[in-house]
Amino acid sequence: MITAEVIKDLNSSDLSFVSGSLQAVAQKVLPPEKADAQSLIFVSKKEQLESALQAQAPIIVAHKALQLPADSKTTFFQAANVQLAMAAILPLFDGKMNRFNQETKIHPTAFVHPTAHLGKNVGVGPFAVIGEHVKIGDGCTIGAHTVVEYYAEIGDHTILHPQVFVGASCTLGSYCEIHPHTTIGADGFSFAMTKEGTHKKIPQIGRVVIGNHVEIGANCAIDRAALTETRIGNGTKMDNFCHVAHNVIIGDNCVMAAGFKVAGSSTVGNNCMIGGDAAISDHVNVGDKVILAGRSGVTNDVTKPGAYGGYPLEPLRDSLKTLANKAHLTRIRKDLSRVMKHLGLNEEE
Repeated sequence: MITAEVIKDLNSSDLSFVSGSLQAVAQKVLPPEKADAQSLIFVSKKEQLESALQAQAPIIVAHKALQLPADSKTTFFQAANVQLAMAAILPLFDGKMNRFNQETKIHPTAFVHPTAHLGKNVGVGPFAVIGEHVKIGDGCTIGAHTVVEYYAEIGDHTILHPQVFVGASCTLGSYCEIHPHTTIGADGFSFAMTKEGTHKKIPQIGRVVIGNHVEIGANCAIDRAALTETRIGNGTKMDNFCHVAHNVIIGDNCVMAAGFKVAGSSTVGNNCMIGGDAAISDHVNVGDKVILAGRSGVTNDVTKPGAYGGYPLEPLRDSLKTLANKAHLTRIRKDLSRVMKHLGLNEEE
């Protein structure tokens, strides 16, 4: 249950109070088409606003371009960017921290090595394991069955969801969030072939270094470097089922959709956006401000900012044309065969 006054007190630059009672209460947040008399509604279109008003939603956050009724009992907020307004307000309704059993800061079934250092107000869930000489910053939350191996470091106010693995000597910054079943610091995939055709493992003795304000989705794998560091820069966000191989360096404020994969020793610059199932080959450099469409395949360096897609990789506009042309290839081949037959030519000629 959240009041309009609490929302107003957020003092967010992305949100402004317009009118109505500050005592208005919203029990939940719903999309406009499911609005009811207990919900807060975000609207960016006229028809969405009409639906929310008809449902008598107590609090509406509307795009500033919409004209709001003057005689409504609803409490109104306006936003230049509705998504940024959602980012400001929705944490008030987010109850996921309840899963961590905060009533007991260190659960009795958790194992914390005597040499580990835990900061202030750290929560450790059931059956979690904190190894020797681990450093965990203030306000961190360590979920159930999570493992943090020896000499790893976790920055302030970072959340490790249940069943996360952080390998030895790896470092995570502050205000990060790592979702369930993600592995940080598994061995990189590196083997040397013998004369007999067997494979001998090359030990991976590096680590993973993750910056501040990084979010990594569920079921991701970030491999430790062979000798030095695999790095993920500040503010980067990674969706579920992503894989980052050994020695990879990813810059600041990048966004990667589900299924993204990058092979060993490649680099991704700052402020890049990468679509689902895109793949970057090994020893490839992708520069700053590059956009890769979903299912792109990158096998050579991308040095200029811009949008790209396809495999082989092309500028996005060309890639879309190539994709559209593929639908006509069968017909073109048949037409060409008929032309050659009409001219009395053999395909071998």
